[in-house]
This record gives sequence, C-alpha cells and structure tokens, in this order.
Amino acid sequence: MKSKLILICGIITSLNLFYGCSSSSAINDFFGIEMPPSEVDYFKIVGYTEFSGVSYQSTGNMNPNLYAWAGIEDTQVRIKITNNSDEPVKVNYIEDQYLLVEKEGDEFVLNKGDMLDYNNHDPIMPQGSMEIVLELPKDYLNALYFGRNDDFANDMTREQNTVFYDKERIKNLQIKLGYTKTIILKPVIEYTK
Repeated sequence: MKSKLILICGIITSLNLFYGCSSSSAINDFFGIEMPPSEVDYFKIVGYTEFSGVSYQSTGNMNPNLYAWAGIEDTQVRIKITNNSDEPVKVNYIEDQYLLVEKEGDEFVLNKGDMLDYNNHDPIMPQGSMEIVLELPKDYLNALYFGRNDDFANDMTREQNTVFYDKERIKNLQIKLGYTKTIILKPVIEYTK
C-alpha cells in the first residue's frame, strides 16, 4: 500500500511539474495606455518586474485607466484590454483597428477574426476587460523572413509559413477603438535590481 501511495504522489508531482513548465499564454511582452498618438514619444516604460508590475512615464493627456497588455505567441498576438474607468468602452469590429508597427516604420494590420466573436465583447464594462487573439498577417511574416520583394514569399500560404518572427523588430502595437480611443503598447523588458 505504501509503495502505491508513493507511486501516486510521484505521478501527481510529475504532472504538476509538467503543467507548471508548459506555456501559460503570458501577455507581458508589450504594455500601453490610452493616449493621443502625437504623444507616443512621451510614454516610456522605465521598469518592470513580475512582482511589482510595470513603471512608466506619461503625460496628463494620457489615460492610465484604459490600458492593455499584449504577448506574442507563434504567429499570433494575444491582447488584453482593461477598462478601469467609470464608463463602458465601446468596441466595434468595423471601426476598430489593431496595428503592428516595425522600427523601420512599416505598419501591418492584425486580423480580428470572426465578427460575431469580436462584437460579443461590446462594450468593455467599467472595471472589466476583453481578451482577444489576433493573427499576424501573412505579408508580415513573409516580409520578415523572405524579403519584401521576393516572389517566393508571394507563393507561400499561411499553412506553409511556419517560421517565427523577431520581437525585437517591433516598435509598438496600436489599438484604435473606433475613432475616439488609441492605446499604444511598447515593448516591456524585465528589469532586475
């Protein structure tokens, strides 16, 4: 009986170790708050640890009550938008736009997926959040790995394109909710003291 108990405890420990090491869909690669796009240069992430969170510099024209985290996973971008304001935030499949901006200045529109699934998040209630998974566009992956003018890249399909991309090339992510709110997310690096 004692050996069976030890075996069961060993299996449980192994499963906990296995699941503890698996991907947790972390979304802490990018962070941003609502801001006028003209003030993006004044938004600076100055520190981040998993214990204390993110520290940043902002201006009075920025709204820290509407913020977002994003993470890069294979060929997808997972975004969580949090509304800590007192008013609902409207989302709309047709009007909203999600952009990936490279350091070289190229912009790529991220695919929002199914319209009904997206609009089910409307509105983001006060003290609520919305999580969405967007796909990187095929042309972004092709431009990154095969060159911008390579005919071979135009023949690739998404299923054949299994390469991963370099997060270091991304300047920021932009979330444009309708025509009224813009959240700009910048890369987060962990700071150790």
